[in-house]
Amino acid sequence: MSYFNAAFFLDKSFSVNSSGTPNAALHITPDANEGGYVTFQIEDKLPIDDQVKVAETLLKGVQRWRDQLVESAQRQRTTEDELAAAREEIARLKAERDGGAS
Repeated sequence: MSYFNAAFFLDKSFSVNSSGTPNAALHITPDANEGGYVTFQIEDKLPIDDQVKVAETLLKGVQRWRDQLVESAQRQRTTEDELAAAREEIARLKAERDGGAS
């Protein structure tokens, strides 16, 4: 097993490909325009049930990541909606004040 850290920034152009047994692998191309990729491969010597467990663990991690992003997006939308409502209320109150002062 190799030990290292690397960061790849993903945008809308990334792609994911996979292959089943033998040599089960997941290939992530961070930038489709650049052509480089990262491969996660499951050792063939693992029993197939263990290979499935590895894939399920990866899937759960990606699902948690997605869920966190969805929560962040929802919070951001809620904040933006609340801000827009507050601005509308301020505009309404100003219009009331200006209309009542004449």
